[in-house]
Amino acid sequence: MGVTYFNKVNAQSEEELVQICTMVAGDAEYLKDFRIKLDAGDPPPVQRFPILLKKDIKYRFTVCNSKDYEGKVILQLFDNNRQLATTYIVATGKDYPYIDWVCTKTGAYHLVYSFRDGKAGLAVGLLSMVGTM
Repeated sequence: MGVTYFNKVNAQSEEELVQICTMVAGDAEYLKDFRIKLDAGDPPPVQRFPILLKKDIKYRFTVCNSKDYEGKVILQLFDNNRQLATTYIVATGKDYPYIDWVCTKTGAYHLVYSFRDGKAGLAVGLLSMVGTM
């Protein structure tokens, strides 16, 4: 009888991504995390999360991609159908690991996650509070 060896799989778990994202968020109070896993598609599939935000609070929205997927996550913050903030600026092609946003009106908002160019991806989004105004 021989010994069977298993190759250790180095895939990133969602929990590891949450820990990484918490470090990226820096000096911010963790409130909630969102796990995003989408298949490739055209148009790019999206994952939406409703959230309640409070006036005069500075929020930090952090995103972290899994190294195991090609997709680069994009977060968009919406109030009804109006985009208020995003982690990806189309005009410059620049991705940001987080965005800070000061809420001006208590209410319901939506976080919309997708992956650039409709590629498949796994990511975590973190909602944190930076402080009050």
